[in-house]
Amino acid sequence: MLDKEQKNSPEIFSVSQLNKSAKFSLEKKFNDVWVKGEISEFTNYRQSGHWYFTLKDEDSSINCVMFKFKNSYLKNVPDIGDEVVLKGKLSLFEAQGRYQFITEHLEYSGEGDLLKAFENLKNKLSKEGLFDESFKKDIPLLPMHIGVVTSESGAVIQDIKNVLKRRAPLARVTLASSSVQGDKAEKEVINALNMLQSFSRNDKIDLIIIARGGGSLEDLWCFNSEKIAREIYAFKIPIISAVGHETDFTICDLVSDLRAPTPSAAAEIASQAHSQVIDRIQNLKNSIKSVFEDYFKSKNEYLDEVCDVLRKINFNVDQKILKIDERLTKIISLQKEIFSFKKLNLINKKTFLRDKNPLILLSNQKADLNSKKLIFENVFHNTFSKRKDSFKAFSTKLVAFSPLAVLSRGYTISTKDDELLDNTKLTEGDEIQTRTQQNLISSRITKIDEL
Repeated sequence: MLDKEQKNSPEIFSVSQLNKSAKFSLEKKFNDVWVKGEISEFTNYRQSGHWYFTLKDEDSSINCVMFKFKNSYLKNVPDIGDEVVLKGKLSLFEAQGRYQFITEHLEYSGEGDLLKAFENLKNKLSKEGLFDESFKKDIPLLPMHIGVVTSESGAVIQDIKNVLKRRAPLARVTLASSSVQGDKAEKEVINALNMLQSFSRNDKIDLIIIARGGGSLEDLWCFNSEKIAREIYAFKIPIISAVGHETDFTICDLVSDLRAPTPSAAAEIASQAHSQVIDRIQNLKNSIKSVFEDYFKSKNEYLDEVCDVLRKINFNVDQKILKIDERLTKIISLQKEIFSFKKLNLINKKTFLRDKNPLILLSNQKADLNSKKLIFENVFHNTFSKRKDSFKAFSTKLVAFSPLAVLSRGYTISTKDDELLDNTKLTEGDEIQTRTQQNLISSRITKIDEL
């Protein structure tokens, strides 16, 4: 039954509805947030490729996640203790009502400080109008004299010359050499621009390319100089900025009349119209501009509709990914338990089979036989020794009672017809045999005396 207060409430949320509403509110209000802190815990799920970690400062911490399709662009995997700057949105894991930060971009602390300085200068110059398209000069269709500001020893100038030689062989190139990184770079770039502007008074330069190869944020930092930006803004000659790789953006790119993704691309842009008629290019330009304006207008309307659909889809994608990771962890844990059970069962069976091994049984029986053999030999030798001693004792007694023993003491034995004389009646003339120890003597009785 609902109590009075519940009946008067405008709406009763389920837990899922409440979590979903809280998630929507968080993501709507904190959709593009920068946060700085130290990584205190870090887990890299290699099966899914997602990162789960905790970001903390001196007083607080927050759970964070960075999905594979975002972290795969990073060169290095963060470690515990790293100071980082994150960009992303606040969200809620609906299944558990857990508050977390969905990370879309990660910078290490040093780069984060530079990035903050970059954003501050960018906002300042943007408010002053230095980036407005209305102030940008048109890039000449057929530049015949092109000035280049870059290092004379790098590969960039060679790449630009090679492209122009192939696509615009009649165009001339004038190099104004300058450092492209380090403390001296800012001053040298400005001096190189001034030198080209002075040179242009006598030998007109149609276009200037400021170029440098790719590098880290620190390497490209001189091109985020406010002095260089204002020099470019006030420059009379159109400038194409080709600093870094396609993904690198600098203040120089924003204030220049045109940004090229690479130095080679800048040379291609400068030479793209050399093989065509100027009037035809202009007509095509106007025609294409009109077509594209109409096309993008219709596509923008369609894109807005698609974005609405994608927002609804994306609303549930994060939750599904987190659930998959959670279930995957349970599966892995269960697999480990099954593996441990199977391993223990295998060890028991292996022990059982080892005990039943004929070779082991034969070895045990052989050892038992050897043991019994030793026992038998010991019993035999002991019995034989006792019997030998007994035999010696009986032999000694037998020898003592032997007639031969008596004879050895000088006595003799006389017999008649193999009978002792005490048992036979003797008469004179009888033959008798007398035995000594060594001889048998035959004799005849010649006289008999009675005692």
